Amino acid sequence: MGRVGFVGIGLMGSRMAARLLAAGHEVTVYNRTASKAASLVQAGARQVATPAEAASGKDICFTNVADGPALKSVTLGPDGVLSADPLPAVLADMATVAPSESEEVAAAAERLGVGFLRAPVSGSTIAAQTGKLTIIASGDRAVYDAADLYLASLGEVRYYVGPGEGARYLKLIHQIMVGTTMSIFAEGLVLGEKAGLDWDQMLEFLSNSAMGSPYVRFKSSALAARNYEPAFRMEMTIKDLDLALRAAEGAGVEMRTTKCVRAGYADAIAAGLGRKDSAAIVLDLERQAGLEPLEA
Repeated sequence: MGRVGFVGIGLMGSRMAARLLAAGHEVTVYNRTASKAASLVQAGARQVATPAEAASGKDICFTNVADGPALKSVTLGPDGVLSADPLPAVLADMATVAPSESEEVAAAAERLGVGFLRAPVSGSTIAAQTGKLTIIASGDRAVYDAADLYLASLGEVRYYVGPGEGARYLKLIHQIMVGTTMSIFAEGLVLGEKAGLDWDQMLEFLSNSAMGSPYVRFKSSALAARNYEPAFRMEMTIKDLDLALRAAEGAGVEMRTTKCVRAGYADAIAAGLGRKDSAAIVLDLERQAGLEPLEA
């Protein structure tokens, strides 16, 4: 079994680190809020005070932090992963960040002889807990092959999409589709609600129609319960849409629909819903439609 570092053990990272522990790997963890590591320490992880300590001498070090600035901080900053002595063999980042931010970290890693793998994921906290994430990876093929032993504990479905930043672009495309799907789903539900349709029947029909998908079915269960506890916070949804829009601008691609969807989430965040799940856009649409927003 391997020596693994894991930097960033929030909702997703803690579950991924637990999977690696359960697979028999030796896991060392770092998190800015140290108390979040308590359950992992009880399960056998070692907790350290800096990202560099988490990465030192490891076969692979994972990072899973909120955004690009956080990634650069934990990798390039003082006591960051790339200041470890000895350095890890592989650095695998699983966050959703801009391709330009990823390129900066990749260049620094490669100058030091550390293999850098872009490995963002698709899936909920439940998928992370059960090892059923979908993982998109890009980078040197040999680096991917070395990392796949560990990725296999985290995701049943894994795609290697080539060298460079391909995984970052594909994840942003995915996030565009997620954000747009939830937005249009919410608009349709509120229209039906205003027309007097039964909420649960709408959800059942749409989940089982040609427009049903794993994502629609997953969100339908929360919407049926009017539960807007965050599986993925709305403020993170808009962060990812902004990353996609900046990447598209750099590539010279017009994103008319994405801009409209982003405006809807911005309205909902301005109404105080940013810390709730992205499905809570329903509440803002109900308010705008003159309906009483319903929440469990």
